[in-house]
Order: sequence, then C-alpha cells, then structure tokens
Amino acid sequence: MTDVLSGVASPADVRALPEDALPGLCEALREAIITTCGRVGGHLGASLGAVELVVALHRVFHTPQDALLFDVGHQAYAHKLLTGRRERMHTLRQAGGIAPFLDPRESPHDALAAGHACTAISAALGLLAGRRQLGHTGHVVAVVGDGALTGGLSFEGLNNAGGSPLPLVVVLNDNQMSISANVGAIPALLRTRNARAFFESLGFTYLGPVDGHDLGALTRALREAKASSRPVVVHTLTQKGRGFPPAEADEQTRGHAMGPYEWRDGKLVRSRGGRATFSEAFAQVLGDALERDPRVVAVTPAMLEGSALTGLKARFPDRVHDVGIAEQHAVTFCAGLAAAGAKPVCVIYSTFLQRAYDQVVHDVCLPGLPVVFAVDRAGLVGADGATHQGAYDVSFLRPLPGLTQWAPVVGDDMAPMLAAALQAPGPSVLRFPRGTLPDVPPELARGLGEAPGPSSHLQEADDARGATGSAASLATPGAFPMMGARWLKRVPGSRLTLVTLGPLGLSALEAARSEPDWSVLDARRAWPLDEAALLEAAAGGHVVVAEEGTIRGGLGSAVLELYAASGVSPRVTLLGMPDVFLPHGDARVQRAQLGLDAAGLRRAGRALLGEESR
Repeated sequence: MTDVLSGVASPADVRALPEDALPGLCEALREAIITTCGRVGGHLGASLGAVELVVALHRVFHTPQDALLFDVGHQAYAHKLLTGRRERMHTLRQAGGIAPFLDPRESPHDALAAGHACTAISAALGLLAGRRQLGHTGHVVAVVGDGALTGGLSFEGLNNAGGSPLPLVVVLNDNQMSISANVGAIPALLRTRNARAFFESLGFTYLGPVDGHDLGALTRALREAKASSRPVVVHTLTQKGRGFPPAEADEQTRGHAMGPYEWRDGKLVRSRGGRATFSEAFAQVLGDALERDPRVVAVTPAMLEGSALTGLKARFPDRVHDVGIAEQHAVTFCAGLAAAGAKPVCVIYSTFLQRAYDQVVHDVCLPGLPVVFAVDRAGLVGADGATHQGAYDVSFLRPLPGLTQWAPVVGDDMAPMLAAALQAPGPSVLRFPRGTLPDVPPELARGLGEAPGPSSHLQEADDARGATGSAASLATPGAFPMMGARWLKRVPGSRLTLVTLGPLGLSALEAARSEPDWSVLDARRAWPLDEAALLEAAAGGHVVVAEEGTIRGGLGSAVLELYAASGVSPRVTLLGMPDVFLPHGDARVQRAQLGLDAAGLRRAGRALLGEESR
C-alpha cells in the first residue's frame, strides 16, 4: 500500500489517481501516520479519523489556490503527507523537523498557522474577505473539529459568516471528541435532527450528516459545497483513532497523543517512564485539598488528561469541571464560583491562559476574587513548539494588582504553595513546567517539611513578608508557612548571587557548588518580590537572574525595577527565553542552548565577574 503513497508528491497527484486507488491510498496514509507516531510520538487519533476527509478535500479543492484551514493541526497529518512532506515526516516535532501543527512557512498548502483551537472559522472568513477585496479567486475551507464548537470564538465566527454573503465552506469533522469526549449541549445537538435547523438558522446551507469514511459521499458533498454561492456547512461524522485498534479501544482519548511505541505481534508496546510529572504532583495535592475542604472546586478547559485530572474527576465528579475548549468561560466561571464562596482552582496551560487575559483582569483581579490559577506547561514545552511555549505568563500576569505568583522548585513545594494560595484573600498563580519531577538534592531535602533554623544551609529569607507585608499561613499539618524567597545557598560576603524561579533553582545550586563565594536565592514568587532578600543579593555587587519565561517583563525585569527604585546598582545579567517564538525541539537541549542549565548559569556568573577564562 505504501507504493500508492510513494507516488504522491502533491495534491495534484491525489486528483490524478483513479477512484479505485483511493482506498489503498487511505490505508497507506494510516500506516504512515501510525509508523511516524510510533517512532517520534504525536497527535495520532484525530489524524487517523480524518484520512478520508483529507483525501476528499484534496480531490475537490486545489490548494494553495484554494485555502484549507484546519482547526487544529491535530487532524492534519494526512494533509502533511499529501503535500510534499512525506519524506521528512520522521522528523515530526523534532528540532529542525516537521512542525507539530500547521505552518505556512513550512508549506504553501498550509494557509495559516493553527495550534490553538476555535480559530479557523474567523480566520477563514477574513481570508476569503481579503481575497475578494483584492480581486483574488479561490475557495476557502475551514475544517473544524467538533471540539472547537465548545469554544466561543467559533460561534463569533459562525455568527459573522452566517450573516455574510461570502461562500465560506465550513467542514465540521464531528468525532464527538476534543482530547477526550466533548462536553456540553452542542456535541449532543450535533447528533440529532436539530443540527440542520441549528446551522440553517445561522444562515448556512447545511449538507449532511455525511459518513466521514465514505470517499464517494464526501466527494459529492464537498463538490456541492464548492458550487455554493453562499456560506455552507458540510457535517461529516468520523471516528477518532480509526484503523489502529489500540486507539479505537482507548475510551478516554481514542489515541489522542500516543507514542513512541511499537506494534509488535498484534500488540502495542509502549515505553513508559516511572517518574511522576509536575502535573501529576499537582493533581495529587489538589486531590488532598478537595478531600479536606468541600469548598475547593477544580475547573479545566478540556485538559483533564493533559493536566492529570481524570482520577480526580472520577473521585469528585461534581467538583471537577471540564468546561470544554472554553478558556474565557473557564476563568469567568471560576470568578462566579469564588463570588459564591467556593475556592476554585483553574487548571490551565500557560499558552491557553493567554486566551482569557481579559477575564483574568476584569472578572478576577479587578474585584480581587480568590481564584487560584494552576498554570501548567509553564516554560519550555519541547515537541509542541512555538504555539504552546509557556513563555509569557509571568510577564503578562505580573502587572496585575493583588495577584500573587508562586513557582515550585520541586514537587514537595506544591502542597504548601497551594495551601497558601487557597488561604489567600485574593487571586494567586502557581506555575509549573511540563516534565518529570526532579530529584531533590540533599541541601533542599533537609529544609522540606520543617522550618529551617538560622544555621541551616537552606534558609527562609530574613524578611519573609515580601512586598505585601504579611505571610501566608498553611492548613497542612506539619508544614512550615510559605513565606518569601528561600536561600538555597547563603554565603556571608557572597560575591555573586544566582536568583532563580522554579526548578531552575536546582541548576543554580549545581552551578554554585564549585563556586565557594556564590549564593543561590530561590525567588519562589515572581510577584510580589521579597525585597529584603533581593537587596541582600545586590549587596554582593553581582546578580544573575534566571527564569524559564520571556526576559521582557519577567522576574528579571521586576528585579531591575526594584534595584532602580531602591537606588542600588549591582551588575546584573538576565537569562531566560529570548524575544523570538521558540520552535519545537527537545526542551532539555533548548534549555542548554539558552544557558539555563548548570553549565550556562556558571558561564553567565563567571562572565559577570570577569572570569570567563577560568
């Protein structure tokens, strides 16, 4: 079957194939997707379910003259294979390789970038309007997964498009799934006779429902849509994970993101690490909080699996809410919960929190409501690339009055930080990275679970009150209060201090082990700052501030603002994510390239001291 695919270098080759060759092409595409994800991992399930749909689209429409916009790129691996990228698919999600989602810089057949959901209808309508205004021809098609219909932006686009005379084609790829099963009223409506009335009432011609695995039916429906002079919805029913038994049998996600794995003797063999992730560690302490306090409620925008909340959903079905791909709603829903006296915890990826910024400002911070934001995937995310890097949360949240931003170094920091956040009178953030929990070094382990004394290697900063003037207390028995910054290494008369946020504290500690006159300060909060500790760091004359986020407006900027306001002027080096959109790759390699590993921090410190050649 791969022989059929090997002869396809472009969509023109797809259109040139006889109809009786198309089933073989679909089988070859599925085989290629399964093999690729087995080698390097990837978003398997949605792409397997959209194979026939993608083939039919390329039979009927002529990209790039016609534009295909996928919402999102999870479903587009077959599209990549048919548009000249087959020979490089083994580099999918690897540094310098094929992008995890769609990217016009990679192929002219990718009309627009697509990494976040719910964007295709609005973008497609704008693209079509722009083309018509400039006198260009060609059709524009938005291929929308039904999960995107749980998000408000899709409905804003439908509202505008349905009232427009432009012949936008919206193909609804309905598999009843986002990452997991869709939630709410819309997915249920789509599987009833009311689907036609729903779209027609919005001004669309409705075609369907169409069997999304029947090439003949798909082709006929798409040709009819192409000939339409008004906006049209083609409603296709597909099966996520189709053609790969382990994905079909996965009731939770239908193989949403699988691999690497081997398909051996008819059985799936997957490599699994035994170490817990930061997400799993947070879910555990959140579960403890749910157990202790009936007022605690968890909310997530379609990220039960990604943020390790499926177990909590099973244990607390009425207090763990998956609201769909609806970040704005998730945040304002939490505001309502807090206003009613509940203690909501909004578990959300850093990149997706960007989508709800106004709700954070207007609905949570302005009234000072005690919502806790558990910001997952903060920092480098590796294979998911530029659309998903958690680069900006510290920078865009830091200016908001009354918002406290916590960052754990190790998993043991999670419980006291969450407890402090839940007891705070206003909003809080607890940001943590993608990845497994690090080992706890002896220096840090000695200080966990009890308040360290003045002679301890690990010390709370002398002024633990920070800029707020009050310390947060804990409800967790046996744990010491979570206060200001924390000295991981405190040297009297230190010449240089490494100031870090989050797990980079461990890299700083490693970097300073061979430097007897260096100190290491874990800021613990991006805001408010522990001013006394940071001014003590400045007294040595040299400070390196390192964070896994953008340098512009982040912790380093806050430290420089403090020093300027205080009239002190140590020499300062800022390390973090640069002023570019970082692509996909190995997060550990990228961390080293950015100088955020122990060797990089040591180099930066020595350079600041003028000791580069040491």
